[in-house]
Order: sequence, then C-alpha cells, then structure tokens
Amino acid sequence: MFLWDFFQSFFRNFFKESQRQKLVALFFAGLCIFALATPQIAPASAQATQATVQEILDGNQVFIQNQRASLNDVARQQQQVRTGNSRTALLFNTGAVARLSANSVLNIGQCARLTRGTILINGAVNACSSGITTGVRGTTYLLEVDESGNQQVKVLEGEVVVKRNATPLTDEDDGSTPSTKPTTKPNQNPNTSSSSTTQKGKQFAVPSGGNRQLPDNPQNSRPVAPLTPSPVNGKPILKVDPSAQPTKQPEEVVLKAGEKVEFDNGGALGIIQKLSENEFVNLLKGNLFEGFTNQIPGIDKVRAVFDGLFPGVNFPISLPSIPTPSIPIPSLPRFPF
Repeated sequence: MFLWDFFQSFFRNFFKESQRQKLVALFFAGLCIFALATPQIAPASAQATQATVQEILDGNQVFIQNQRASLNDVARQQQQVRTGNSRTALLFNTGAVARLSANSVLNIGQCARLTRGTILINGAVNACSSGITTGVRGTTYLLEVDESGNQQVKVLEGEVVVKRNATPLTDEDDGSTPSTKPTTKPNQNPNTSSSSTTQKGKQFAVPSGGNRQLPDNPQNSRPVAPLTPSPVNGKPILKVDPSAQPTKQPEEVVLKAGEKVEFDNGGALGIIQKLSENEFVNLLKGNLFEGFTNQIPGIDKVRAVFDGLFPGVNFPISLPSIPTPSIPIPSLPRFPF
C-alpha cells in the first residue's frame, strides 16, 4: 500500500504543475527509457595498431621483426609477424582475435595485411592483401594468400565487404617495413646496355635496297581498311562482333555467412560460392581451430550459422554447456494496480 500511496501522490502533484514543467519531466523520463531500451551497437572496425601474442603452438617459430617472439610480446604498427612451422593466436588493440597458420606473414599497418599464409579473424579488424581489403563488423572469417598470389575469403559468420584495391598494396602502402628489392636484374651490366640494344636493332634493320620508312606522325599514315565478312580466295574472314564487350569486374562484393570468393593475383574476381558441408567441417577441424586453449569469442554464432546451413549435422567442435541454476528464481510481488 505504500507504493500505491506514493504513485497517487506523484500523479496528483504532476497534474498541478505547469505545462512547461510537465513537458520537461516527460522529456527526461522518455530519454531514460530510451537509453535503457536501446541495444548496444557494435563499434565500427577500428584501425589495428598493435597485436599481442597470446598462444604459440607447434614449437616456437613465431617472429616479430625477425626476432623470436614469446607470449605477451607485442607487434606494433609498421612491424611484421611471421610464423615458420608454428601457429599463433593474436589479440588486437580493437579487441578482435586472430590466428595465424604456419608459414604466414602478417604486417601490422592501416590494415592487417597478409602477404602469405592464412589468418582467421574474429572481431572488428580490417584485413587486406595485395589485391583486396575487407570491411567487417564483429565477423568471423578467413583470408588466405597462396604461393601463387591468389587470395580467398571465406565467411563463417556475419558479413564481409570485399573491395578490390585500385592499385596492389605494397609494403610502403600499408606502413609496414619496406622490403629490399634489387633495382637491376642479376648479371645485368649497365655498360653493355647500349651495345645490346644496337645488336637487337641490327636484327630488325631494313635492307639497304628498300625505300620503306616509318611515318613521322602515325596520324598521317594511311588508315587500314576494316575487316569485311566477304571471303578472300575462297576462305572466310573472321567477323568480330562489335557488341561483345568484356564483363566489367565489380569493385566490391558482399559475402554472407557460409560463402566464399577468390581473387587471382591480377585482381580478377571469381564467382561467389557456397561453402559445402565438408568444406565447413574441415575448416572447423583444421589447424586454425584445433589445439588452441582459448576458443574464439564468436564460436557460438558460428555454430548457429552451421546449424542453419546444415540441419541435422553435428557441430564438429564441442562447446561447454551453460549450467542451469538449481535454485528457483523467486517471482516478483504483484502490485494492486
């Protein structure tokens, strides 16, 4: 009865207030209700400026700037993380986690740039390779770069925007340590370049008796007659269809959970495909999941995607069940209004 008397007194005093005071009170009450009811929105992907080594598996061949790394060592911006025969788990400053397979090279810069190997990312980190850049928000996906330079993205949960880089990224582009490359080809003698050019020019010299000369201005030369479909000497001439135009490659694609796409080393986009059941299972039973002590935070969402794509198939990773409380929760008292 005390609460009932309190609410009665409150509403009596509320209706006695002026109109302006009523509006102010209602505004603040609505603001409080909105703040409590609005769900937490995941932050946008932030720039990964450092990564901390959390786990090292299969030996100790994990290096930061070519120095052997230990647990809790930090790779900062413009530094490189490299694995030999070992695997490693990383924690980014954005809160995202990542796992590197063996024989991988990762540069910490404006994005987590993978130049070789495979990386599994869970969380808000943009990854990239020489030809593509991913845009994510709280997602679990894999980025792979093989020895031929082909790049592949596989999404296990969430969505990933894969954008083609206008120009291939280099070490200087993403702020990582630049690699030293020779400016001249091996066994090339700059003193002999002019003589070799002269020798090559002699192979294409016009005979002395000819009067053929290249025009000074190509615009003044005689135009070449276009191809016609009429046969010559009884043989047909190939007619080129002017309407046939090469398909323009999209600048970006959006991958959903359970999809994959591949880019070759020249930036050509492949067809978006669905991950098969065997492929999904092999990923979850592969070297980026098995053996690690700490499970990725989004594994429950990955399981939900797997169950939705392949109903009736057992999830290959055993997850700890949430204990059910044995003490009954008391019910709230009912009010007389």
